[in-house]
Amino acid sequence: MTIDWLKFAPALALLLTPGEIFYGEKLRHRNIEHDLDTYGKRALFHGQHAIDFARAALGTWLLVDSLQLDAGARGIAKYAVLLTQGAVRLAAVFVQMFVCRERDAVNAPFAFVAGTLLTGVAPTVGALALVFAATVALGSRMLSLFFPVAAVAYAGIGFWFLGRGGLFNASAGFFVAGAPWLVPMLLRRSVVISYRSKRSSDENRTLPAR
Repeated sequence: MTIDWLKFAPALALLLTPGEIFYGEKLRHRNIEHDLDTYGKRALFHGQHAIDFARAALGTWLLVDSLQLDAGARGIAKYAVLLTQGAVRLAAVFVQMFVCRERDAVNAPFAFVAGTLLTGVAPTVGALALVFAATVALGSRMLSLFFPVAAVAYAGIGFWFLGRGGLFNASAGFFVAGAPWLVPMLLRRSVVISYRSKRSSDENRTLPAR
């Protein structure tokens, strides 16, 4: 495997930097399944999420473009590029999830996952999977469904458009999208989304019970 470090290094910086270090004092969290009518718009349209989306999309594009498979690679070496991409992207999602100011909770990295899916295989595959997942999650008013639906749709649409090669390449995105749904369940942690409070002190900071 050949690595273009001029692209790989900034990709790591973009992907492995936790989003919460950029948030100000007015950052607050809400459980993703509670108070959607009151806090939903403020959470989903928090400006920091746009930055998370952009750096995930750019970082993933740089990551994919920085790794090239050597000619004549055999055995496990044939999968070096995919395994490296998958490891970096999965580590990046874990960083976004677990660097969380809320105790016993993990962030729901909607925007970050959307960005990395969009540029991971092909924009069309990512866009269709994201639209489908967002429609299901918002239509059912269960935001947590976004992640498993996106994971399955990404793999399915990748296979539909690109055949077995597309399914193979989409496997990293499948795990990246599925992790924010599966891991909190296994660890029994609340899943929260951040939003900007209208004041520095917010009486609603405490999470409602799951």
